[in-house]
Amino acid sequence: MEKQYIRVYIKTRWLLGLTATQIHDELTTAYGQGVVSYCTVNRWVQRFSNEQESLEDNPRSGRPITVITQQNIDAAKDLVNNDPHISIDYIAAILDISHGSVDAILKQHLGLRKITSKWVPHKLTQEQRRIDICIENLQKLESGTWRLCDIVTGDETWIYHRKIKSKEQSKAWVTKDESSPTQIKFILINVKIKEI
Repeated sequence: MEKQYIRVYIKTRWLLGLTATQIHDELTTAYGQGVVSYCTVNRWVQRFSNEQESLEDNPRSGRPITVITQQNIDAAKDLVNNDPHISIDYIAAILDISHGSVDAILKQHLGLRKITSKWVPHKLTQEQRRIDICIENLQKLESGTWRLCDIVTGDETWIYHRKIKSKEQSKAWVTKDESSPTQIKFILINVKIKEI
């Protein structure tokens, strides 16, 4: 049941001369236990007794819920487009809004999710789907989800323009239908040399 209906009922029954206890008992009988607490009924009866006519809550102090504006949404989108690996904390610091607001902007308003990059072997062989990976990369470039400046390719070596050190740092913001970005996985090989 909506708060406004309960407040109207409390006010009406109070105008008819009922006490807070009687009003609470009627509401509990009609709508069941837990519809409204006795403290709430008593608070509203006291408020109406002090000639406060409004059924609205009193204004509260604190940060207004206006930080999720179109301006902040556009600014967050630009930051993510410039650097898909950017963190929520960094965006929050730049835009001077809370971590939770940035999280809501990215996930609810922009429909993004942060996923770990897909590891791609350093040396590609035929068994490692070279053609499939090339077609997937071409589709990403053509659809605009990837920028040409993000990756430099050569004959057998893939080099990322951005040096990514850890798994956490390799996470990138992508849309829900977009696949994970790729990252080179370097494999160190120990070579033993025999002296003759």
